[in-house]
Formats: sequence, structure tokens, C-alpha cells
Amino acid sequence: MKKIRLYYSVKPYVPSAFRMAVRRAIASRKRNGCATWPISETAARRPEQWNGWPNGKKFALVLTHDVEGPEGLARCRDLMDLEIQLGFRSSFNFVPEGGYKVGESLRNHLTDSGFEVGVHDLRHDGKLYRSREEFSTNAKQINRYLKNWGASGFRSGFMLHDLDWLNELDISYDASTFDTDPFEPQPDGVNTIFPFWISNGNGGGYVELPYTLPQDSTLFLLLNEPDISIWKTKLEWIAHHGGMVLVDVHPDYLDFRGNRTRSEAYPVKHYRQLLEFARETYADEFWQPLPGELAEWYRAQYCSTNIARKESAGFSSSGAVASKARKDGDREPFRASRSTQSKRPGMGSPAPVCGKRHKIWIDFDNSPHVPFFLPIIEELKKRGYDLLLTSRDNAQVLGLLALHGLECKTYGRHYGRNKLRKIMGLGGRAAQLAPLVLRERPDLALSHGSRSQIGLSWLLNIPSLAIMDYEHVKLQMWGIRAKWLMIPEVLLDVLPYRDHKHILKYPGIKEDVYVPGFRAKDGIREELGMLADDVMVTIRPPANEAHYHNPESDELFQVAVDFLSRIGRVRLVILPRSTKQEFYIRQRWRELFLKHKIVIPNRVVDGLNLIWFSDLVISGGGTMNREAAALGVPVYSIFRGKPGAVDRYLSSNGRLTLLGNSKDVETIQTVRRERSSRDFNNCTLMTVVENVTATLESECHPQ
Repeated sequence: MKKIRLYYSVKPYVPSAFRMAVRRAIASRKRNGCATWPISETAARRPEQWNGWPNGKKFALVLTHDVEGPEGLARCRDLMDLEIQLGFRSSFNFVPEGGYKVGESLRNHLTDSGFEVGVHDLRHDGKLYRSREEFSTNAKQINRYLKNWGASGFRSGFMLHDLDWLNELDISYDASTFDTDPFEPQPDGVNTIFPFWISNGNGGGYVELPYTLPQDSTLFLLLNEPDISIWKTKLEWIAHHGGMVLVDVHPDYLDFRGNRTRSEAYPVKHYRQLLEFARETYADEFWQPLPGELAEWYRAQYCSTNIARKESAGFSSSGAVASKARKDGDREPFRASRSTQSKRPGMGSPAPVCGKRHKIWIDFDNSPHVPFFLPIIEELKKRGYDLLLTSRDNAQVLGLLALHGLECKTYGRHYGRNKLRKIMGLGGRAAQLAPLVLRERPDLALSHGSRSQIGLSWLLNIPSLAIMDYEHVKLQMWGIRAKWLMIPEVLLDVLPYRDHKHILKYPGIKEDVYVPGFRAKDGIREELGMLADDVMVTIRPPANEAHYHNPESDELFQVAVDFLSRIGRVRLVILPRSTKQEFYIRQRWRELFLKHKIVIPNRVVDGLNLIWFSDLVISGGGTMNREAAALGVPVYSIFRGKPGAVDRYLSSNGRLTLLGNSKDVETIQTVRRERSSRDFNNCTLMTVVENVTATLESECHPQ
């Protein structure tokens, strides 16, 4: 529901060409992963006590048209003339308060010619079902139009639906559902090619008429089908099973003139060919009612008997059909029970595109992600998974990737502290990533909080798993967040998220994933110009461009550098986060650089190796603090943002010292430390990998 609300809120501001390009990309992915489109075999099961169509007809053929805008309105008479010429009748559904005004003369002309007029949404803006209160208010307006137009049928815009709420409308039938259509915003099909009854619980209700042929806009605009082969195949299948062929054709997209100057149009010959195919193939074998006529026939035929007061007159309530469906591994036919009717509209979760070898997309968004994912990547490769690796040019990401020999495709960079630039940068990077991701078609997106990946995965309906170890980080924007979240166990009780069924956990801390694989390499102290008795202090400055930055961290950093530089044998190795930060440090402490009291490595170095050979570590960020704690190196934190649960956990265990003010800086112990081997295990790594693979398998093979 949140996705629908967000999409239709921003839709008016997004160019239609861009919207269509994104929709086509998503549709292509869904199509390849859907085994029940355009035909769901279980949808052919006949309802209980089904007696067939009037006069022994083999099947029913119902034609409907949704008029979405002024161009569609202008084509109504041409479309009506075409159908009259071929011997058909249809229903035209108009938007009462949309981008056009439908005159009484056109409505009268249609009904006088044997056609039907229906109501199509209220404003066609995707907001009809935002809340029950809003729907009830709008329902009163819709009922006035139904009465004024003499209409008995309704269809929601974009096929959004809540079958329970629709009982507030004074209608004989609704046509807002479908048997199967994974391309709709609310893709929960009713899985039947027959009409069925929706009860209001008080003896009344309405008939639901799902469309059963794919919409014209889906076939010819979204999927770019060159002909009507899919229409023919589905029509033949429905005819064979004696169901209801109901199609929704939009006059807005029909090209009557043959010039096709718009990309959102298709030749009217496609629709003509469909009608001619039905007429020539089946002749007198089908019943061709208006939807209102079919609804009245159904009500009279089935809703005046003892099954009329069942929650769904069309389907078995005995459980026999349902148990067979479960036994056969098929989907259960839709039952319009009160519990299912009250489901709120939502985007749903399309089946992922899954092959024998699943592909995982890992995005390196920041420097700490490189060492973290190295052992995970190695383990996933051992298990036979394909990997797509992407990165952002941020801090030392590219240098670390090169150091470890990882080949990645790089998109985007860091865009500073300005929130607007950050948002624009995230969107721009997502757009840059999109062509690659659409081409590679990963089954799962995995990152340690890459917002661009999370947003793009949400847009392309790729299941995403975000790992995080700081509960105050903001991974959610406008309701967009990763479907799955993995956190250290210590965060479980403090995490603000409530959707615990999609939260995975692992023991220890994030750094326990890769620290056990660390192997020390001599020579780093000599490379940095350290003497044997020098106390080497490694300092990581605060992340002053991060959204969580607190200026107090900068003050502590300056105090710490000034304090430590006055101690005789102490030498400082500072690791700036950016060239801008490095320039500031070199300018502020120019004399200390000249005296070789401060060193900045002239190349990207292995962070764990540097920490291991340091005598103590001071950091304004979480990762280096926790790496030092995992290695058993004395570590002091000058981070002054909101303290995280992991840091509090390490502090309470004596593995991390939190510095709160300049007085605390003077308590730093500057002594040479003894390096001794430590015992590690890979429990955390194995748990993380098992979580990743289990999530992937659950998405690709849902139970």
C-alpha cells in the first residue's frame, strides 16, 4: 500500500516516457518469472452448481472500454462505429472528475445505440483507496454519478480494488479485478475466469466481473507485442473451459489514422482482428452481453437460490476444491470471504526470476564494506552463486577493491552533507545502475546499507537484504526500505523497525565476519617511517560529511591530535576520509608533518594490518573502533553522535573506551603493546552467509 501511495503521489511530476521505460523494464522481469500468465490453469475450475451460460452458449464474450483522457474521449465514436460494423456491443467507462468532461449527448448516443455507460474511478489518480474514510467520502460522489448517468457498473483506476469497501457503491457489478495479471500495481488476481458474487453480509451485494484477456495497454505498450497471438491463445483457452472472455480496451491508445506519432498507441487493426477472430472462429457459440446484462443474469440465475447467501456463490465453501489445489501444488481459487475482501490494496511481491544458478548483487558503498564482504564473497562463490559487484567512488572504496583484486563496475560518488544534493545523488546513481541491473537480472540485492541499491531494488521489485549495525542510521526514505534486514543480536531490542519477521540476526559484531581471516604482514611500521620504540597511534577522523555527524567529534579529534603530538615517542598515522579532509589536516598541523610527528600513508593500506601493528587506535567512526576491539587493540572512540548499541556493548565489556570531552582525552594510555596471537572462529561469517542464502532461496522458491 505504501508503494502505491508513494508512486501515485510523485507520478504527476515524473515524465511519462521515463515512467513507461521503468514499467517496461519491470514488466520484462516479471514476465520471465511468472508461470501463471497469461494463463493460470486453476482459474478454469468451474464454480459449484454452475449451470452454464444462457441458451447453451459455450462461453461469454464481454467488451469494455476505460476512457482515461481527452484523446480517448475523442475516439469513442470511432470505436463504437467499429464495433457496430462488426456486430458487437460494449461498455464505455468514463472518469467523472478526470482530465475531461463527458457530455450527456455522448452518453445518450451510446445508450441509444445499444451500448452501456459505466463509472471509471472518480478522478483516476490512484488515490481512491488511500484510507477507508477517504473512500467513504468519495463513494458518495461516485454514487451520485452512477445515479445521474443511469449506470450500474464500476471499475477502479489502475485496477486497484478492495472488494469489501466497494459494497459502499450502489452498483450491480464491479470490474476492477482479473484472473491473473502480474503487471498491475496490485497484482493479486482472483484466479477465476467466471463471475462471482460479493456479499455485503446483509443480504445484498454485487457481481464481480474479472477481466480475463490481458489489457491492450499491457500487451502492446508495456510488452510491445507485435500481434494478437496472446489474445487468441487466451480466448481459445477460455472458450474451451466455458468461461467468461472479458477484455478492457482503451480508446486512448488506439491509432485509427495509421500515423502512430505517439509511442503510447497501437494500431486499431489489433482490436479489429480480435473481434473478427472471435466472430469467425466461434460464430454463434458465444453469448455477447453487456456487462450490466451479464451481472443481472448472474444475480437472477445464482443469487435467488440457496447459494445466494454464501459469501461467494461462485466457489465451493466445502474445501474440496481448495484441498485439491493444495495437494496439486496449485494456487487456490479466489473466495470472496469477508477476510479476503478486507485486504488493503498493495503492490504484492512478484515471483523473482530464478534459474539454476542464482545471482546476488553486492554494492560496495563505503570503505568498510570491502573487507566485510571479502569473506562473504569467497564463501558464496564456493557455494556456486553468481555475483554482480558494483561500487561507489567514495573514500577508499576503489583503492581497497584494487588492493584485494576485486573487479567492480563503479557508479556515482559521495555528494557531501547537503541533503538535497545527497537525494539527487542517490537518485542519479540509481539511474546509472539501472541498465546494468536490468541486464544482469540479479535475484537478490545485498549491501551494508547502500541507499541507491535499496531504492533501485524497490523500484525494480528485486528482493533486497540490507545489513546494518547502527540503529540510528536512516536507511528508509519516503517509506522505501529493504525487504529484509540483518543486524547483530545486540540491536534486536533497540531497533525501531517492527517488522520482525523480515529481520535476521547474527552473533557478535560485524567485524567478527572478516577479522578471523586476517593474517598479519610485516613491514607496515617501517613503510610509515616508525622507529622500533615509537608508539604508533592510528587515528581515523570523524565522518564530517555524514548525516549523523556531530561537530563535537571534530573538537575531540583536534584536542586528541594536539595532546598526543606533545608526547615524545608518540607518532600519529592519520587516515583522512576524503581529499578535502586531508587538505584541512595538512594545513592545520603543517609543522607536525614537517617534524614527522604525523604521517598520512601515500597509498591505500590494509586497515586491519595497520590496526594490528598500532599501539592504540582512535576513531571518529564505528568500523575502525570495532575492528580494533575485535583484534584486541586498545581503542578510544571520539564519536559524538547517538551512541549505538554495539558500541555500548563493547564499552561495557572493556573493549572500547568512549571519550566524552576534552578532559577524557588526557586519560589515553600511550604505551607500546605486546602483540600476541588470538583465537578466532568463523561462527559470525557462517551465520551471515546462511542468512543470505536462506533469504535468496525463500524468495526464489517460496513455500
